Amino acid sequence: MYKTIFLKENEKDIFQTLKNQGIKTEVFEHHLAELFNRVYNNYVGYYVFKQDDIVYKMIVLPKTIEPSEHAEKEFVDYLLHYYRIKNIYKLDKEKNIPKSLLQLAFKSNKSQENSHKLLEMFQSHKYRAILQDLESFFKRHKNSKRVKVDYVSQSVKHKLNLKQNIKELNKTKIHQTQSKEVVFSMLATITYNALKLFISQKYHTKYGTELLNEVKKLQSTLLKKYKIERGYKLSLSSLQGIKITKLFSKTQENRQLLIDIKSLFGFEQMYQDNDISIEYRQDLTTTSFFINPSDFYEWYVYDILKKYADNNGKTIEFDKKEKTKTEYLLNKEPKSSNPDYILTDKEHQIKIMIDAKWKNVTEFRDIKSSDYLKLKFDAFLLEKKGYGVIPYLVYPNISIEEKKFNMSLDNSSIFTFNTLEIDMEFETHGNGLEFDFEVKKLQENIDKESQIEAYKSRAETLSNEIASYKH
Repeated sequence: MYKTIFLKENEKDIFQTLKNQGIKTEVFEHHLAELFNRVYNNYVGYYVFKQDDIVYKMIVLPKTIEPSEHAEKEFVDYLLHYYRIKNIYKLDKEKNIPKSLLQLAFKSNKSQENSHKLLEMFQSHKYRAILQDLESFFKRHKNSKRVKVDYVSQSVKHKLNLKQNIKELNKTKIHQTQSKEVVFSMLATITYNALKLFISQKYHTKYGTELLNEVKKLQSTLLKKYKIERGYKLSLSSLQGIKITKLFSKTQENRQLLIDIKSLFGFEQMYQDNDISIEYRQDLTTTSFFINPSDFYEWYVYDILKKYADNNGKTIEFDKKEKTKTEYLLNKEPKSSNPDYILTDKEHQIKIMIDAKWKNVTEFRDIKSSDYLKLKFDAFLLEKKGYGVIPYLVYPNISIEEKKFNMSLDNSSIFTFNTLEIDMEFETHGNGLEFDFEVKKLQENIDKESQIEAYKSRAETLSNEIASYKH
């Protein structure tokens, strides 16, 4: 029996929300610790676990999706587009879904036949991506081979690595290379038994027979090519142990193999910069996956803007990629401009400065003063470069009719900014971008010195305004 439960992003009280839906939380309170932590940190995703013969699918929806009979389908579509963007821009180090599998996942999510098991199909494609990487690794290697491994000590024991020694500032460290035998048959033995553990504890018929066949095919390949140690027993506890970690630590390729193996059991989000950092977990029936919706939205907006720029003869910078930060000195004080995106129209000498905000705008007060004050400050600093600046705040949903605002905060100047909706209706994700390319000219009749002084005075005022509105 399955039970799907929807929660909203940043849900304040999960227990109360579940009780309001008539769900008795006492039987699985211990399962909700991770979920509480994720939701509290504004993550969205899913947490699936089994309790008393009931499989609970708890889905934390992003603010652009409302709970409904179609919510799970919309949510899986949201996750698939996350992977689409992730595959293009390599925005994090978690497990990728190859392009071919991603296309199949999109197709299966549109199928009416699978409408009752959307999340399971998504998870199935993730598992298949892992199996492909495992198979690829063992196709490349024999039972054993000798490899060169970097070695550092304070005495010479192996062949010197001259290149690394020249770069080394600490002369007490002597870089060397040593030849070691890597026994891939032992790695294959652990992988084979991890697959057995996956079938017995993790695999469910809801993932489809095709996945099971791929697991058994890989097991068969390992048996034919490698000396699999009979009688070897593997548990999740030993898989997380120091002994196995050391065995896979010889090369970066081997360390990645261990990450792939552990990803079969839902650990793909527990790694930082290729270092293995596993939280101890015994419950193999638990599956979870969470992402930061704000980060995803920023990359999604970048994807839309980049296509717009490429198709319209403009260039684009993104603070997470090309770095939009520019440093300035004002009255000997360092100041910086750091908008999310800068679209440059060189022909008209215009910079379209854009900040993306992950929030729905249903009324004017949803547009925070701290957001447009920062926009104002950044726009002012960019104008010093000789470009006209058109500032925008971008939101996934704007319900108010007004899209352009004139704000007067200090009675001496009016700041005009625009709002733009880049929604997450993925079927029409072109969004029909239309910008107001009003050509803004800097005043040419002000001499240079007085203009610089005016800039300094305005910058200090704006900086103080931003600080006062942040809280």
